[in-house]
Amino acid sequence: MKNAKNMLSVSPGAPGMKAARMHRLTLMAALCLSVPICLVLGCARPRPGSEDRQLVVCTSEREELMDAVIPLFEEKYGIQVSLIQGENGELLEQVRQGELQADVVMGLSLSDISDSQQLFQEYVSVNDKYLLESYQNTDGYATSYVLSGSCLIVNQTLAGEYAISGYRDLLNPELKGKITMADPSSSSTGFAQLVNILEAGGGWEKEEAWKLAAGLIGQTRGYASDSRQVYSSVAKGEYVAGLSYEGAGVSLMREGADVAIVYPEEGTLYSPRAAAIVTTAAHPEYAKHFVDFITGKDMQDIFGTLLSGRPVRQDAKSSPYLEDLEDIHVIVRDEEYLKTHKKLIWQKYMDMAKEEGW
Repeated sequence: MKNAKNMLSVSPGAPGMKAARMHRLTLMAALCLSVPICLVLGCARPRPGSEDRQLVVCTSEREELMDAVIPLFEEKYGIQVSLIQGENGELLEQVRQGELQADVVMGLSLSDISDSQQLFQEYVSVNDKYLLESYQNTDGYATSYVLSGSCLIVNQTLAGEYAISGYRDLLNPELKGKITMADPSSSSTGFAQLVNILEAGGGWEKEEAWKLAAGLIGQTRGYASDSRQVYSSVAKGEYVAGLSYEGAGVSLMREGADVAIVYPEEGTLYSPRAAAIVTTAAHPEYAKHFVDFITGKDMQDIFGTLLSGRPVRQDAKSSPYLEDLEDIHVIVRDEEYLKTHKKLIWQKYMDMAKEEGW
């Protein structure tokens, strides 16, 4: 696997690094045991016969997930993967400008794909019928593979006497400058948090919801450079809390970081992360294999049991590290409504950002 950009993690000096190294070794051993031997050894496809058997995947996904997906895919299909990591907004713009010759973009929101549909070609995975009905591919472009819930990642030591159970608790004047989040204008995680805040505050049409969003953004010291910096900086003790997503929080806890996941008492939105095949893909057939692979039963079980994700397959195993959805105040996300109103939300946010000087 060629990795063009390393993701941020717990710093080498952090107490959790020994646990992190052990977890990676355990993960790779478990991967080999949990996947059928034919899958691991690549019996399904011949080994590569030329340098042309390669695939370029662009993603905003965290390192842990890609470290599992890419080696297993390479072994099964004999196809070498070049991995380019970055924020969704940056990756999509580079693909749009022809600066990236990508085959697959992974880690996108449904609205990311809908807004840039001209960049992608139609493909419905052979596994689509096995996905939860609400997350099946209805537009012909977006293939969901895991669910992602917005949450707060809290440094337990720094939180100390602060009682943090939701967004409004972060408005405490004593926490000013101790909160971090990604920029909604360039990060899909940041925009997902903005939408979550607005929905939790009563809906984007309500001024009270925008006041809540403005108050939270005002508590930051400026936006983090990307979504990875949000959760890694909380783990390193640079901030008390970060507005992030649950998969990142669980990964940090498993690595021994002193953090906790807090699902906002005002409500949590769940949305799928999706993959799409680029229109100008040099290897569209390999790209289809990749989309089928991440939605296959074996990889979905790994997402659910070893990688702290919420799989989208109906028959996939669930993670023991994630809180049951029944115990979380879940806000049902209306994807069609968001698609219709995203530009209006975006414009109102940009107007507010200009006025406030964010």
